[in-house]
Amino acid sequence: MGSDWIDCELGDLIELKRGYDLPKTKRVNGGVPVVSSSGSSGEHNEIKVKAPGVVTGRYGTIGEVFYIEDDFWPLNTTLYVKDFKGNDPLYVYYFLKTIRYSDYTDKGAVPGINRNHIHKAKVKVPVDPVHQRNLALKLFDLDKKIELNQKTNQTLEQMAQALFKSWFVDFDPVFDNLLASVDFKLENLETSLPDELKQKAQRRLAALNSLHNAAECKASLSALAHELQAQLPTKEATKKATQSAVQVSEKAAETPVKANLNANPNILAQHANTHAHFPNEFEHHEQLGWIPKGWNIRKLSSFSEILNGFAFKSGDYIESGNFVLRTKNFKGNEVKKATDDVYLPDEFMTSHNKYLSQPFDYHLVMVGASVGKCAIIYPHNLPALRNQNMWCFRTKKDSGVEQSFIKYMLDRLVSKSLGLASGSAREFFRKGDFGNQEVCIGTNNIQNLFHVLCGEYLDKMSKNSAQVEVLTKLRDTLLPKLISGELQIPDVAIG
Repeated sequence: MGSDWIDCELGDLIELKRGYDLPKTKRVNGGVPVVSSSGSSGEHNEIKVKAPGVVTGRYGTIGEVFYIEDDFWPLNTTLYVKDFKGNDPLYVYYFLKTIRYSDYTDKGAVPGINRNHIHKAKVKVPVDPVHQRNLALKLFDLDKKIELNQKTNQTLEQMAQALFKSWFVDFDPVFDNLLASVDFKLENLETSLPDELKQKAQRRLAALNSLHNAAECKASLSALAHELQAQLPTKEATKKATQSAVQVSEKAAETPVKANLNANPNILAQHANTHAHFPNEFEHHEQLGWIPKGWNIRKLSSFSEILNGFAFKSGDYIESGNFVLRTKNFKGNEVKKATDDVYLPDEFMTSHNKYLSQPFDYHLVMVGASVGKCAIIYPHNLPALRNQNMWCFRTKKDSGVEQSFIKYMLDRLVSKSLGLASGSAREFFRKGDFGNQEVCIGTNNIQNLFHVLCGEYLDKMSKNSAQVEVLTKLRDTLLPKLISGELQIPDVAIG
């Protein structure tokens, strides 16, 4: 029968072999993946093993298993499958993930796996490679869904970061409007314009010219600039017309153009809905330098709470209950639960409720080895009680600033190492240095528009992250049951 299982030794199923030395000084970029005990470790120009391949750690990181879909070079810190002996490689990959490698490590100062010992491991496997493949594909489908959600979140995060940088750091829409007001001719810019802004305008023009639809974009921005100008009061418009660069009024910057796109076919909807909120003029701020004219400058503490955590006692922890958020849960810029998490009983939800995190709170490790790491908490990881060594940044009610802005603004501030005490016994961030930081937040309309866009990104990332957690638990539950034969394929349904 195709589903028959046999008891044997691991060495009867596969042959493992030690990887090969390849110092970094001898590697040549060539697109061939180099695989170490912890996974991808660069590339080389020579193939050592044909794909598909399965690799696990021999020294260093032990217990991780990797499925390699391209020809590769396994390093000497690994064991790779030299011979699958007719068995399905994908099944072998998942099977090796179920082995307790600690049972086969030597007792040296740096523990390692002896392949002769692990070859003696007693195993139970299906005889038919086709049945092996069918089992493995159930798990592989879950992994692909997890990977897709993770990649989608990475893309959404990059899009949000790029948007924040474009609007609030580089001020691209302001330069677009400025350039449109002079028909994209740098020589027409005011002679009084500072060299710093002229250079930035030049770089922005080069970026616009590099677009595949550059002519269409520039025509749209020019038409929008004329529409904005036409909406100014007549007296003001006459005055502005005498200047070499049309100045968009603060009122126009606060009010989107109600352009008749049929009457103005050159105006792209994306420009009408975005650039109309931005001025085309700058003003100098003592602390922040050149910023868009009319934009609001506020201290961070005026729109964001900076909340402490609490030093909970280990004696109060229980095996299950209310999740305690610790700095070790900060992974990949978000809060992720782990198998060694700790919990507190229900009474702490009342007695320590001021330490409860809320959806989309942004947390910062403010002291210790992980100082500067940030993490957003999504709704599916709540309720959560904040532990010590972190701050929580949360928008103040009626502040006019949304949580999405706080997240990406804080990422920029942390990257500048604000308040980091150097030379001290323990590096740390000072709350006052953050709270007193002046931030250019733009106008209310721009804040609202940014939140509409990036708030949607965060909602999608939250849902994807929640699905990843569910799929990961399902995969980890199914893995040993499918591989051991405890569950048969008809018993498994994956949507």
